[in-house]
Amino acid sequence: MKKLLIAGNLFFALSILGACGSDEAEPQDNTSGDTAEMSDQQDTQEMDEPAAELLDSEKLQERIQKGMDLDSYSAELTAMEEKGETTLIKKYNLTGNEEIKAQILQSSDGFVAVETDGLEVTDVSNFKTMQEVEDHLNEKDMEEDMSG
Repeated sequence: MKKLLIAGNLFFALSILGACGSDEAEPQDNTSGDTAEMSDQQDTQEMDEPAAELLDSEKLQERIQKGMDLDSYSAELTAMEEKGETTLIKKYNLTGNEEIKAQILQSSDGFVAVETDGLEVTDVSNFKTMQEVEDHLNEKDMEEDMSG
């Protein structure tokens, strides 16, 4: 709300400065009404845009599927992260093989593990808890990637 007031005041001040600098005189009583109207429009626009929510595991698995090439997966993941539909929590590598990776994504109802082989998505699994994810990946001899 403070941002709207600041933006409204800034708009008001700029419109007055603009009017002072112009050759034609404009009635000033109209400006504050325009600013209030503009603020109302901004409030309405902000309320119309729903806050992004995490996708559930099923929807994540519909968007990221086994056999998807790495470029498509990366583009899909980036798009979902930008919209706030998922978050990359952790990365894992197969012990001794940097090509085999797993990424853990947050969903609204748990976690989704996306495994890749350097070329494509090889497995997509969902889990309720992070412990289940870690147990699953440890069974596959994967360890957390601490490089970033």
